[in-house]
Amino acid sequence: GGHSLLATRLISRIRTIWSTHTTISDLFRYPTPALLAEHIAAGAGGGRANPLEAVLRIRGSAEASAPPLFCVHPISGISWGYAGLLRHIGEEHPVIGLQARHFTEPQRRPGSIAEMADDYLASIRAVQPHGPYHLIGWSFGGMVAHAVAARLERLGEEVRLLGLLDAYPLPEGFEPRPITGGDVLDGLLGEVPADVSVHCAEGAPDVRELALLVRDRAPGLGELDGPGAAAVVEATIANLDIRLRHVPDLPFTGDLLFFNAAGTPAPLTAAEAWAPYVGGRIEEVDID
Repeated sequence: GGHSLLATRLISRIRTIWSTHTTISDLFRYPTPALLAEHIAAGAGGGRANPLEAVLRIRGSAEASAPPLFCVHPISGISWGYAGLLRHIGEEHPVIGLQARHFTEPQRRPGSIAEMADDYLASIRAVQPHGPYHLIGWSFGGMVAHAVAARLERLGEEVRLLGLLDAYPLPEGFEPRPITGGDVLDGLLGEVPADVSVHCAEGAPDVRELALLVRDRAPGLGELDGPGAAAVVEATIANLDIRLRHVPDLPFTGDLLFFNAAGTPAPLTAAEAWAPYVGGRIEEVDID
């Protein structure tokens, strides 16, 4: 019943106690203590993938019997959270997370979401050269997934699924503003903790200070070392910058499946917000 951030804390404890290379995807693939213990006892998972690599195979391989589901990271640049989808998706579908290129190639920082979409499009086609494609994006990732889907259409490819989770384009007339440390904390923690100083929350982001806070407060990031946590903060700042300047540059003519998280207020419905940028049907699904 736990979520993926708590799952990463459990995985960290398992690695420490039993000196294994168990991954978060193992936890969702073997969801009971008995199955996970059997998997560990069998000595599986001898080589550990880099958790910050640009194309993260959360489950399966490109040779599986059904097309992959490509999952675009949220504002953090990390796609680990999508491991929580594994129990809801047939095992014939590989699940592949797209993560910020900045983690493995610090010199490559996209100047716009359109530029990021071009990069991720190339990564997707390296795994799956032709459609039908299945894409999903959470929050910031929804902006990128929409842009990728529109580009695939222009190439004559079929996008069978474009799913967005709580992802809304900016309202008309939105004016970008300077990014604060509070924006970064809200993006990574879902809130600005009450005990954080005004200087940290309202001032320009201090990468070192924010990295320490995030490692301490975000269970899913606690296993990262200092440079890894700093890289996540830097990616978040960069993604906030391009998010606050993004207006979709190409329309997507297919259908959109939109997931509303319960209890998340929004000024517009998904249909109202996305109508200018989606030519097909917009279906909304409420989730807890």
